[in-house]
Amino acid sequence: MTEENRPLAPPGTRRFAVETFGCQMNVNDSEKVAGLLLAEGYARVEDPADADFVFVNTCAVRERSTEKLYHQLGRLRRLKEKRPGLRIGVGGCVAQLEGRRVLERAPEVDVLVGTHTLARVPELLAQARGGMPGVDLDRAADSFSVPDAAVAHSSSVRAYVTAIEGCNHVCSFCVVPRTRGTEVCRPADAIVAEVESLVARGYAEVMLLGQTVNAYRHGGVDFAELLARADAVPGLRRLRFTTSHPEHVGPRMAEAFRRLPTLCPYLHLPVQSGSDRVLADMRRGYTRARYLETVDLLRGRRPDLALTSDVIVGYPGESEDDFADTVSLVEEVGFDGLFVFLYSPRPGTSALRLGDPVPEEEKKRRFQVLNEQQQRRQAGRNQCRVGTSEEVLLDAVTGPGRLSGRTRHFRIVHVDGPPSWLGRTIDVEITGAGANSLLGRAAGSLTLAARAPMF
Repeated sequence: MTEENRPLAPPGTRRFAVETFGCQMNVNDSEKVAGLLLAEGYARVEDPADADFVFVNTCAVRERSTEKLYHQLGRLRRLKEKRPGLRIGVGGCVAQLEGRRVLERAPEVDVLVGTHTLARVPELLAQARGGMPGVDLDRAADSFSVPDAAVAHSSSVRAYVTAIEGCNHVCSFCVVPRTRGTEVCRPADAIVAEVESLVARGYAEVMLLGQTVNAYRHGGVDFAELLARADAVPGLRRLRFTTSHPEHVGPRMAEAFRRLPTLCPYLHLPVQSGSDRVLADMRRGYTRARYLETVDLLRGRRPDLALTSDVIVGYPGESEDDFADTVSLVEEVGFDGLFVFLYSPRPGTSALRLGDPVPEEEKKRRFQVLNEQQQRRQAGRNQCRVGTSEEVLLDAVTGPGRLSGRTRHFRIVHVDGPPSWLGRTIDVEITGAGANSLLGRAAGSLTLAARAPMF
């Protein structure tokens, strides 16, 4: 798109675009940056070619995510060559992990912030416009300093609320403690106040976030109590949280799934491997048997609980027997969803010293075995739901006359209907099924949810 053909904003209005790689924590961070820029009078655009400032929020969990950043920066550099007034910002985990090396490798970057200094983006951008790069990578800064009201939530239906930053675990493959720091919990009163504000603004669903969110503890309030306090907010219709660590699942948390009416019966509980030998080397803090006991505890309290998980294949030294243990665990648990990742060596992790001895082709084979097994299971389970009725909260318009939403078990359902249904809860008769989603038609009366603002 040429400069002459770019959409015009009101005179004097600068425009920004945000590109996000990574998890829900990254999405929420991008929402904070967007809100801060909107408060400064910037207008948001979707296409970087239309922007005066492009902010790229990054993930460093896998090597491919890091390379994805630099590929994108290469594209932005070419855009900047045509438009020297364009400013480029980088934030998130790669920025924190790589530090000023980002500037050395990509000198086109004008603003560089870490995971704890997002609140300074407008200030650093102003500095960059004055000709000096704006950099702040202080991991000791207060990561909760962005006001709740400033967050520009990307959905009008579901809002993310950060409860805890950082992680105290020392998993051998993970860079999160280096990029996000050790655990820091927000006061429970602040979290609940944000939930209350969101409900008052019309949000139907809230998802509490943290790298290890169920490790939450602040001022005598543990995670189960935090869930109970959020559940008690008048008008809240659905409550979720992610991501959890098996070590912090206990009877009180399991009981919350049975007892709290707004807490949805869905849990993402990464296992990473089914081999005790690999789990020990990963420093996960549990055995295969302990993980299965945790699953039994949860399903004992909430038999219909939908469980999803993460698995890493090709961890250094993972033998065929180790992989077979993972395959059998996945089969035994019967996950409702599974995210399979190829092991990726990350800087500063203890697993790095082990090298990367499992050949790439073997990693891909193991990935395919697990993925195909899971897809068959999901397709069979979803097919059994055809003819049943599901309560669906419509959260996205996916095409002309088509919307999608989530069941309380976090299953995706596509349904025909007008855009005005967005934010409503409807009963849907399931008419079709695939491995990853369901198809249905509206049945019965519609329940109108209060509308949230669109950003």
